[in-house]
Amino acid sequence: MKLIIKDELTLQSLQEAFSAEFRYLKIEFFSRLHEPGTASGLKNKLYNTKTIGECRTVRTEGELEVTPEMTVAEFEQTMGKFYGLGVQVFRKTITGNWIETINTDGWTLKEHDAEPTA
Repeated sequence: MKLIIKDELTLQSLQEAFSAEFRYLKIEFFSRLHEPGTASGLKNKLYNTKTIGECRTVRTEGELEVTPEMTVAEFEQTMGKFYGLGVQVFRKTITGNWIETINTDGWTLKEHDAEPTA
């Protein structure tokens, strides 16, 4: 799957493209980058109606090839390093809640995207 990174697109468009590929995952955007294994502060969460250009610190546009074999950490760090976007991956639990993947950033997107079980 390719994520198109262009200044005029909204964060919501990236969220929708990501979740269309990974049914039990979602991404949220934050004004600050974070290290693998650490949480993103809710006070830094960005509204998904903002455009990419309004939010990022690196002005590179392009396409990011996102594969199921990428780890969460690889995906999040790539989005930060190359596109200046603070991203956190969340996975859906069996109860329908969304939790940050901070303790399992080394898992692949495919491993996280498995259907929630008890």
